[in-house]
Amino acid sequence: MKEPTSAAKLLNVQEAAEYLGLVTGTVYHMISEERIPVTRLSKRCVRFRLDDLDKWLEERTAPAR
Repeated sequence: MKEPTSAAKLLNVQEAAEYLGLVTGTVYHMISEERIPVTRLSKRCVRFRLDDLDKWLEERTAPAR
């Protein structure tokens, strides 16, 4: 089986929290408020695509003055 590229890899909540520098509780809260892009594998199982998180971060980055 082929190993996924880092951009295509799906992160779990803990991995996404570490990547974003947040605690898992904050990520769960953001999921419940639909403030962060997720991939739902089932009703309770969510994963994060690295590309989606990078794009989401880029959209929220303010330019330096």
